[in-house]
Amino acid sequence: MNEAETEEMKAKIDELEQINNEKISKKKKWEKAKPIISFVLDKGADVAITIMGLILQMKLGI
Repeated sequence: MNEAETEEMKAKIDELEQINNEKISKKKKWEKAKPIISFVLDKGADVAITIMGLILQMKLGI
């Protein structure tokens, strides 16, 4: 990944952290996380595995 893609990925991780910290149901967190997951899956297997691990650690209800 180039520098721009790395910055974009960091922004997506920050967005996931914000979703995780919201006081909403797991279902709503999942709905908010879906577009990020789609984005990550388009970036390749290595990136997807790393980010999916982060999502599972956050217990977003996935």
